[in-house]
Amino acid sequence: MLGKREDMSEESTGKSWQELKQQIQQEISTASEREKKRLTITYCGGCGYEPRAEALAFEVGRELGIAADLYRTTGGLFEVDFGESRIFSKLMLGRFPEEGEVLKTLRARLGK
Repeated sequence: MLGKREDMSEESTGKSWQELKQQIQQEISTASEREKKRLTITYCGGCGYEPRAEALAFEVGRELGIAADLYRTTGGLFEVDFGESRIFSKLMLGRFPEEGEVLKTLRARLGK
């Protein structure tokens, strides 16, 4: 059985097609901006880096209100990405971030 088709006419929504188009474009823009401010922490689970990743995610959430996505992998990785930019790389630097280092970088990017 087919579901009922929604009526998207001006009478049912109270908005013109142009207004609906603008609303959709605004929602897409907002989602895109939110994605640019997404923090991702990729860490080596087999290396025991999970507690460090969780602690960093908690700190960033508490201090800046940014939720982090954690991705478990292998190979000694501890990489931190903000949007499309890598802001810390253990692979490149050969070390873990120093205390407050990631927060300082994020604050600079956010202008806080």
